[in-house]
Amino acid sequence: MDVIKKYLFSPFKNDWKLLLCLSIPALLLGAFGLNQLGRLTTANLLALESIKLVCEFLFLGALLSLLHLLGVKNKWVLASVAFLYYLTMTADLILLWYFKERFGAKYLNTMEGGDYDFLKDWRVISYFAVLASFCIFAAKKYFRPAARQTAFTRLTVCLSGLVLLYAANPLKLLPQPDNFYTAYLVPPSVVYTVNAVFANRPEARLEKNLPAPVAQLAQQYNVFSAKNTRVGKKYTRVILIASESLSNKYLHRVNGNIPPRASAPLDRLMGTYPSASLQHVTLSTLYGLTVIFTSHPYAQLSYENGYPVSFVKELKKQGFHTAFLRGANETYMDENILFKQAGFDEVIGATYFETRPEYKEYIDWWGLTDRQLFKYAGEYLQNHQKEPLFMTLLTVDSHVPLGRLDYLGQEYEEIDAEFYNIPTLPRAFARFGQDVEHFLADLNKRGLFDENTLVLVTADHPSYSNTPTNKLFKPYQSEFDNLPFIIITKTPIKAPLANNKLISQLDIAPTVLDLLQVEPPSGFFGHSLFDTKVKRSIFDIKEDYAVVTTEKEKLVFPLNSPDKKDKELINLMTTFWVK
Repeated sequence: MDVIKKYLFSPFKNDWKLLLCLSIPALLLGAFGLNQLGRLTTANLLALESIKLVCEFLFLGALLSLLHLLGVKNKWVLASVAFLYYLTMTADLILLWYFKERFGAKYLNTMEGGDYDFLKDWRVISYFAVLASFCIFAAKKYFRPAARQTAFTRLTVCLSGLVLLYAANPLKLLPQPDNFYTAYLVPPSVVYTVNAVFANRPEARLEKNLPAPVAQLAQQYNVFSAKNTRVGKKYTRVILIASESLSNKYLHRVNGNIPPRASAPLDRLMGTYPSASLQHVTLSTLYGLTVIFTSHPYAQLSYENGYPVSFVKELKKQGFHTAFLRGANETYMDENILFKQAGFDEVIGATYFETRPEYKEYIDWWGLTDRQLFKYAGEYLQNHQKEPLFMTLLTVDSHVPLGRLDYLGQEYEEIDAEFYNIPTLPRAFARFGQDVEHFLADLNKRGLFDENTLVLVTADHPSYSNTPTNKLFKPYQSEFDNLPFIIITKTPIKAPLANNKLISQLDIAPTVLDLLQVEPPSGFFGHSLFDTKVKRSIFDIKEDYAVVTTEKEKLVFPLNSPDKKDKELINLMTTFWVK
């Protein structure tokens, strides 16, 4: 007992209150994470919070010991270190809030070129002030200098405890998939982020002939087997509208809390033309568009390897001129380069529009207003009406967290309802619907909406954050996070679309080629939405884990899993069949 007291309790005698106090934010993050990941049960919460507390206590104890070993005695230094640490936790919180993922390597790449004016918002400033006050309070009330020998002993105990917890995490005893999700939330934010940056990533496997094990799994999950239904025709003018962050929850036809007038334009389109509700498999713009273009779930490997599979390339082979138009800066994350690799002849965005006096005055915030982007698209289509053309339009006014703040004098039909007279995403999507309606009217006026025209409306990815409009989305329904997909033609297509829970973004590329009567490449994971009886699987690749869903099961596993079955599935998901 004396040995335990000497080596386990004595090193924390003066600091246990400080470490407990500093561990509180991590416990709140853990509870919030369970809620966002849809695994918030009493058993999961109690199990996670107990282990999270031990992990955070030991990790902070190790950091504190290092400060003591460095001779730090100033309480302000400790408060500053704690504040910086909580900034990483804040990044974790934001990613869980908006994307239901933790902060990792993928999102570090998105920081460059972002709009950081929100940091001036009084609410953000207030949050940082509260965070700083908490750090100062903890440091001033509980921080005590410690001898180097005590600090060294404490460091040894903390590191030993962390190693033991890593080797034998009790959360792994929970049933699947709770064992994965609870353990996923345990590592401190700094540890998780560093590990995500330096973790080994699976590599792309470009195959002309499928290895037997991959071919067998492909047959089991029914991928690499897309086929046409001959429902379409040789459309020569194809427009894919990808709305930033649009989810079903902003449509009255899905969510009755949305005022009917707010989503009337989109609801009318979905009532008139074939439409579907798609599961998303990505949570950011580059990744979402990449999956749409490729029908392959591993977006990062797609664009890092020059888009081995892409329906845009298939259209180029058919003689289509291909153009990508966006309101935001086209050079963001090198997307001007990447999307050309995906098959686009031109990538046009805010940098170009700044050179056009008639559009320059409508550039603000994330970029050109949607209404002006649609106006330019009409002009572009007019100038290329004599050649087959495929165009993708990526809007920006509905960018999170609140949508466009200033529409620069452009007038919209106002919706007389709560949340629609101030900047919110519901207001932004109400205005997006009006812009789509105006765009279709403009095409008709220009004589461009004819029997050879195909317009598709969908989203790049969903939006999860409901702040400050939470009550519009209660009670929550899983379909709220699905993406609308609308097929608009002069004469509405009568053929039915698949209507099951496993249709997803992976099905957009084969659907487009089916509509154009272009044979799909071998490497598609999805199937045409007009193929109503085919068996489907959804592959959703997160930051460092994957979720595979079929009619019979749902698997969740890390991308570095040592399990043989998981490795085989990872091999399938990293395979690009390019025969």
